Amino acid sequence: MSESSERAAFDGRHAAQSIEITVLTGQSVGGAGKPGGALLWTPSADLIAYIDETGAPVTANGRLSWLATEAQRDTWIHNLAPLTQYRVRVRRAAPDPSEYAKYNMPVPDLSHHFALDDVLERDLHVPALDQRREEWMQPITLSTDEGRFELDRSLGWFSGDLPWGEGRVSVSLTVDDDAPEGAETCDRALARLRGLLADVPAVDARWRAFAASELIESANAWQREDDETTEPVTPATFAQRISLSELVISSDGSVTPYYDDGDLFFGHAILIDIEPDDSLTDAYIAG
Repeated sequence: MSESSERAAFDGRHAAQSIEITVLTGQSVGGAGKPGGALLWTPSADLIAYIDETGAPVTANGRLSWLATEAQRDTWIHNLAPLTQYRVRVRRAAPDPSEYAKYNMPVPDLSHHFALDDVLERDLHVPALDQRREEWMQPITLSTDEGRFELDRSLGWFSGDLPWGEGRVSVSLTVDDDAPEGAETCDRALARLRGLLADVPAVDARWRAFAASELIESANAWQREDDETTEPVTPATFAQRISLSELVISSDGSVTPYYDDGDLFFGHAILIDIEPDDSLTDAYIAG
């Protein structure tokens, strides 16, 4: 696909008419993606509120997106900052139902998503958006018998640092889906965490053994690339070398442990997928 055809496809997913609105960016600003084979990047910035074209304040999670070339990666053209107000010219997202029908998928609600055409003014202070920013930044702390967790509203989880065996791990608990903003909870994920903490040695040993059984061949293949390695990795030594560093628990009960690899994969993290019913379905490396 050529650059012009990529731009045409992007434009086709948005309304032809542009409007001027004032936006308040979220905390996730400046990321970009580029599907395989694409020539152009698609940078984006989250929105947490905006003043629409009629002057009405809108509190909603949305997004700005646009296209950029490789040469524009330094600032992604618009050089947006988190939690900042901008007056912008945009076009509303207009998803094509036929595209989603091809994959038997429902048409998503993109009513607060926009193509960003231009930034007209920067660092504004519209009172309604200033108030929204203040609300968004209000800290929420959850103190439990297990430890203290701080809400990261942009990521949708509470995070804390807890004892785990002889060490400590970073724990992230997904916010309950029905929890209102300003009164967020993570009761479902916290209940799952408590079940795991009830028998850490057995849980940790099970996870380590599963990771070893799934990745032992790959570990030996990686180790053979190291000229200084002489002894093959066994399941027992694999399990001994890795150590839990992070635990992510979703509100549906699924769990993703992150293990430091003990240099088995030269510093890559080892992840395990665990279902709500506690079945272990996959182990893989990342990073």
